[in-house]
Parts: sequence; C-alpha cells; structure tokens
Amino acid sequence: MAIMKELSFVQRLERIPILKIAILYILTLLVAPTLPISRPIFQYLQQALIVMTLLTMCCYFFRGKICKYGYTCGYYLSVVLFGIFHYWRNDPIVIANHFSQIDAASYVVKIIEEPHIKQHITRFSGEVIGVHRQGKFVQTSGRLIITLKLSTKNFLQFGDLLWLKADVKRIAPPRNPMEFDYREYMRKYAIHHQVFVKSGYYRVISRQAIREFSVFGLALQMRKYFLLKLRSYLKGDENFAIASALLYGFRSEISTDSMEAFINTGTVHILSVSGMHVAVLFGFLSLIIRQIAWPPYLKWLPLTLLWSTIWIYAFIAGLDAPISRAAIMISFVLCAQYFKRSFSSLNSLTIAAVLILLFAPRAIYDVGFQLSFLAVLGMIICAPLVKVLLPVNSSILRFLRDILTVSIAAQILTTPLSLYYFGQFPTYFLLANLLVDIPSTLVMYAGFIITINPVDWLNEILGFLLEHLMDFILSSLKFIDHLPFSTIKICPMEFSILFLAYFAVFSFLYAFQWKDKRYVWLALYCGIGMLLINGKKWLASNDLERFRIYNTKHELTMGYFKAGRGIVYSTFDSLQAKGLQYACGREIALLSTGELQFVPLNGQDRKNYFVTLPLGKVAILSHPKGTMSPADLVIIRKNFLYGLADVLKQVRPKLVILDGSNSMEKCLLTQRMLDSLGIQHYLMKDNFAYVWNKENL
Repeated sequence: MAIMKELSFVQRLERIPILKIAILYILTLLVAPTLPISRPIFQYLQQALIVMTLLTMCCYFFRGKICKYGYTCGYYLSVVLFGIFHYWRNDPIVIANHFSQIDAASYVVKIIEEPHIKQHITRFSGEVIGVHRQGKFVQTSGRLIITLKLSTKNFLQFGDLLWLKADVKRIAPPRNPMEFDYREYMRKYAIHHQVFVKSGYYRVISRQAIREFSVFGLALQMRKYFLLKLRSYLKGDENFAIASALLYGFRSEISTDSMEAFINTGTVHILSVSGMHVAVLFGFLSLIIRQIAWPPYLKWLPLTLLWSTIWIYAFIAGLDAPISRAAIMISFVLCAQYFKRSFSSLNSLTIAAVLILLFAPRAIYDVGFQLSFLAVLGMIICAPLVKVLLPVNSSILRFLRDILTVSIAAQILTTPLSLYYFGQFPTYFLLANLLVDIPSTLVMYAGFIITINPVDWLNEILGFLLEHLMDFILSSLKFIDHLPFSTIKICPMEFSILFLAYFAVFSFLYAFQWKDKRYVWLALYCGIGMLLINGKKWLASNDLERFRIYNTKHELTMGYFKAGRGIVYSTFDSLQAKGLQYACGREIALLSTGELQFVPLNGQDRKNYFVTLPLGKVAILSHPKGTMSPADLVIIRKNFLYGLADVLKQVRPKLVILDGSNSMEKCLLTQRMLDSLGIQHYLMKDNFAYVWNKENL
C-alpha cells in the first residue's frame, strides 16, 4: 500500500486557489490611501481599468506564448487597478454630485440606521438624497452623521426622511496625542461629514419605513421585537444591556465600568456577535433539526432553514465584519456537509475576507475586521501547537484544555496587533475566558429560547437564570479587573516591531509544523531585533521631559511628565471626567505609570494662575487685574483681549498660546496684536495640542 507523503508548505498554499488574488487585492487596499487621487486621476483610472480588462479578456481567448504572459500580467494588473478604483469610488473627492460639493441652504436626509438615544441626544447616520440651493432641489449622494436633540423619545426611526438646516462640517482629525481617531473610524462607513442640528431646524418629511420594504429595516424591527421580549423577563438594566450585546450585538446601553471590565480582562469579544455566537446558534438549530425525521424529498430543507436563519441573525446583529465572516464560513460548512465534500477552513476564511472587502473595501482598516480574522487564523494554525504543548488524558481536563486552547491560539496572533493599536495586554485573559465562556454560552442558549418560546412560565425561569448568569459574569470580570497587574499598559508599539513580531510568530509556527530548526533561529533573531529597538527607544525616552497643553475644547488641561511621574492641571473636576479621558486620558496614563498628581483649576470664574514647572514658568490669564510676574509661557483664556498688550509687556513671555475657550474672532484679533508685538504664538482652536519635549527647547 502506498504511503501518502505529507504536503509541503507551498503545496498547501496552492490548495487555496484564491490566495494569490486575495493577497494582491488586500495589499492594493492597504496602499490605495497613500496615492494622490483627484477627480481627473480617478477618471483616468476608470478608463485604464476598462482597457486593461478588455486586453486581458482578449489574451485569454487567443493562443500563443505572448498572449499567455499577457493574460497573466493583465489579470494581476486588473486586480490592482480594481482595488484602487474600489477603494476611492465612494470618496467625496471623486463623486461629482456629493452633497459636500454643493453650497446648500438645507438638506434632505434619509435615516439609514436605528437612531441611538442617550440623555435626550439622538445620533444616527443618514444618506443625503438631495439639497435645496437657490430655491431648487438638487439630487445628491453621500452620508453624514447627524446629532440632534429630541423632545420625544423614539421619535425617529429607520427609513424616515428629514429636512434639516445646519452647518455641515468635515469630521475633524484627532486633536491630541493618542486620541481616538473618530475620522478614520467613520471612513470605513464612507462617512466624512457630521452636523449638529439645533431644535426647530429639522422636521420629518415622511415615514418611508412604513411604505417601503427594506431588508435592513425588517432586521431592525425583528431585533427591536426580540429585545422588547427579552426586556420583559430581565429586571436589571445592566443585565439586560449585557444580554442584548451577547445575543444581538446591541452594546450602546452598557455602562462604562462594565465595558472597561470586559476590555481589561480580554473578554470584550463576547459582546461582539461573531463566530462563537454563530456556532452556538448553529448548534442550537442543529439539535432541533436532528429530532425531525425529514422525508427524502425534503432533505434540502434543513440546509435551507439553517442557512436562512444564520443570515437572518447576521442581518439582525448588524452585519459587521466578525458576524459576516462567521456567516460566510458557516455557509461553506453547510454546503460541504450537504454535498459531502471536504471542508478547508483556510479556504473559507480567505474567501470570507475577499467577499467582505469587495462589499466594504475600507473595512481593511477596521481594527475589528483585522482582529477577527487574525483570531480565527490563530485558531486554525496555532491550536495544534497548543494541544501538543498541553497533553492531557482525563476527559474533564481535555474539555478545559480545549477551552483554553481556543483562547491561547486566538491570543497568539491578536496580541501583537492589540499592542500596536491599544498598548495594553490582559494578564489574566485565560482565567477570565475560562470563567466567562461557559456562562456566556448558557446565556445565549437561554436568550435564544426566550425569543422564540411562547410559554410564559418557562421564560420566567429562563429570565431568572439569565439574571444570575449575568451577575456571575460581571462580578467575576470586575474581580479579575481589580487584581494586581490585571492589565499591562505600554506605549503602542512601532510598525517595525509589529512586523518583527509577526515574522517571529510565523517563523516559529513554520518550524513547528515542518520541523525546520533554521526558522526557530530566525524567530529568535526577530526577538532580539525587537529587544534592541525597544531598548534604544527606552534609553532615548527615559529622562525625556514632556510638556503638554491638550486640546480639550473650552476646558484647559496641561501636563508635565518625566520618568513615569506626572502632574496635570485642568479645569475639569477630575482625571475621570469624560471629556478629559476621551481627549488625553490614554496618553496621561501611559506617561505617568508611577505617581500622578492632579491639580484642579477653577474654570467657571475669570481667574489668573501662575504655575512653576522644571521647564519654566507658565501664566494662565483670563483678566488683566492683579499682579503680573514674568513667565516663559502664557496661556490666554476666555477672550481676554482688552488690556492684554500691557499685561504681556509685564510678563514678557517667549510664547503665547490661545486655548479653545477663545472665540475664533477674538483669536484672529489677538494674533494680529501679537504679530505687531513680535511675540510667537500658537492657536489651539481647531488645531492640534501643544506638544513640547526637552529636545525641542
């Protein structure tokens, strides 16, 4: 009998036929944002894509060596051109009828998502279907984020048409170091603008959701029905919020403390509907369907029911990248089972990535998309290694080992990217996942039964069970979060270290799979390279003094940091204020790993402050009264302009900073006055924070 030889690495890759196209397409999407695109260039790009596609088709139908090479080159070049075209085709720069290209008096907007309401403030995304300009209605395209204040709760709904009049602005970039980049986050949804609408400047034109059929509208209505039914059996608000996220990905009602507990323990993935949720639903439905004796002529019906339910659930959960990836992969599993074919996880994962990026090319920059696919890839290629390293004989220990294997395998490939983006690592992620995985699975089973079960007394029992499971999950995660060193926080790693980290991981995995010691040494060399880069960075920044004046809009936040210690002066009430945490909380936490002192300033009244720091003296001025002493830096607040020239002659600063509490009109007047006095100045309104390091002095 012939002995089958194990396939080589290259041969295994060749069994993923779409891999070459997928890699080329993904690399094109990563490079596309760096290209200088304008409307004329985009038109030339369209024409080049059409010509190249036609030439490639001609080479395919004709024979000959030249045509063969021409087809291959044209095929890959067409993929590159298509990737660039697909990435930019919804950008306002290249769309002639985009609403931002028209000077409009008012806008007509269609609500394309379920409005989110918090403290009487409603936010939602809308499609601008037209604008009013000079008394005429002009059809347009493009999306924007709308924020308005409603007097009646749940007044707006998906599909409504609104008329509104407001000043539409581009979404601003981050104004502080390490601040969340909301502009980049919204770009993946093809949204580049936002607007705040005052009361009385909008009205509902029509209720389109009532008259038009929409798959997304139907999915939202179904989710609303399921959530209302679930709410009637859960008493605790926080328990309901977490159950809603676990079952349907509805996370807007979860409190900040609970969300931080999930994030810091490495279990936030269970709140994002993904493969685990689809697998639970798939197992739940399969258990029911197997109890039915299907006649031969209806053998296709179980496949149809499972496939339809999975995709309906995906639509209800919002069709984000993780749930889309899971639904596509489960669909391949169903087809393989029905047609009795072998199933390749890597094949289905690659096809899922390509399909998602075809529908949403900018999802390539979505952190959730990247982490989701890396986690599944880790489960596929790292799980065998983990099982070899953790051999067990007992069935109970094997069950626990399998639970831990999933967490470890996913963490191996997601940790470098998490450190690159967020700069933190959950130390007790294994313990947290071990405590949460089984209860969260029970929550999903009980929640699914409640949504479809008409028996009230059974739902009451299941609701009681859900309450206690939620309490157990929350209390366990908060306990783990408060353990010493529960979260390791570092400065986000550089791209060079990220590259070396993944090169080391894949080299080690290759060495394990094909027993090649050379790649073990290659992984070690990458590790040494990372240590050297980090060591050089640490030596360069160990004694570095850092001074910041953060852009916190109308409030003032100033910080000085050195050797892990820091002092922060702010008109916010505390370091935990939401505005401060959003703008600069992340950098403050990373720069002050040791002792941190907070000094509150009175931001309500006009009061001057004089602060002495190792870098020099800082004067915070908002009125001309009182004694003025010399200072190296002056911060002007609250439109202080009258008498400022005389004050500056006494203070004699090297630099004047105008913070965000000043109006733009006063800032421009003050700038002209400072120019006449020959004093350097920096305007912080709609500008980046003032960053001052020792080497810049």
